[in-house]
Amino acid sequence: MQIKLMKKYSCEFRLRFHCLASARCWFLIVFALLSTPIHATITTEHQEAQMNYEKLCGVCHGNSGTGKGLAGASLSPLPTNFAVPGLSASLTAEKLFRAIKNGVQGTSMVGYARKLTDAQIRGLARYIRHEFMQVKSEEVGQPLKPSKVLNSPGKDLYIKHCSACHGDNGNTAVWAKNGLQPPPRDFTAAETVTELTLERMLLSVTHGRPGTAMMSFKGRLSTDEIFTVVNYIRENFMNTGVRSQVNHAPQSLSVTSFARSESENSFYPGDILANRQKGEIFYGQNCFTCHGKSGQGDGPRAHFNRPRPRDFTSVDARQSLSRVALFHAIKKGKVGTVMPAWQTVLSDQEVANIAEFVFTEFVIAPEHSAKKKTLN
Repeated sequence: MQIKLMKKYSCEFRLRFHCLASARCWFLIVFALLSTPIHATITTEHQEAQMNYEKLCGVCHGNSGTGKGLAGASLSPLPTNFAVPGLSASLTAEKLFRAIKNGVQGTSMVGYARKLTDAQIRGLARYIRHEFMQVKSEEVGQPLKPSKVLNSPGKDLYIKHCSACHGDNGNTAVWAKNGLQPPPRDFTAAETVTELTLERMLLSVTHGRPGTAMMSFKGRLSTDEIFTVVNYIRENFMNTGVRSQVNHAPQSLSVTSFARSESENSFYPGDILANRQKGEIFYGQNCFTCHGKSGQGDGPRAHFNRPRPRDFTSVDARQSLSRVALFHAIKKGKVGTVMPAWQTVLSDQEVANIAEFVFTEFVIAPEHSAKKKTLN
């Protein structure tokens, strides 16, 4: 009997002891939470963002955010310098978030969607803006504000008039890539930023693109609407960052005047001074076999090429070709054509010489609209 009573009291004692210990444990936990400073969580997230930056970003952008990391100098284009004054106005928290998450096409910036959570990416974006862009109003832990452009008139116009061919994300609709020849422009491609100036885009939307499925919207959209949708494309798909101050699309800009304005304001990469005479010699020895002596795509080999070589005197060529566009086409070639990449055998100087001759001899030469002109 005594043994049974001893066991009973022993069990009750252990139960009361465990309950007391458990209650004390919970008290200590609650006390620790209440006594922890509110900014501790913020500090922890800030520290995590700093660690992620140093681990993933510092090697290219540098620990000071100036784009001068150990690997930065060897990259083309160079990494972004976050310390440039005024950059925070164009590189918003949302744009930075998308760049970190998805990467930036045409650069060495890769996406970190598989390595970091959205919360970590937001924290990293805020860390960069806070530490290097001197944006003090965004507290760590504060959710990113949605961009005004998400429901902008530009987006509405793009979805209604452009997305069917150019795609919802500006990278060309799947059906259009194979269904239209040539396929619609991929606004996210690296060469697009180089080739498409604001003026050229306004002209293309206004008057259309001869030889393509791009129609004229002059009678469908107002000049302000054309400007609005072009700015939407440049800001969201081409990542130009800076919104143009022009407030209307060109109304009376001719193809020839557009080409001439390009010639007066475009320069070759590296400030190369092109030698037109040397370019003429090379063209007469090599390029004429496809493009012809008159630049009209009627050289002796032209009939065997599919697609046919470019006619530099056509309305389409004069509307779209600039010095810079020709330079890159000659240097890198054209995928899907017989146009080779001359960068393997020619220097940038030699490429610029050829581009200069073609541009001044055929693209902006007004006499080609009436008659052919041959080389001497």
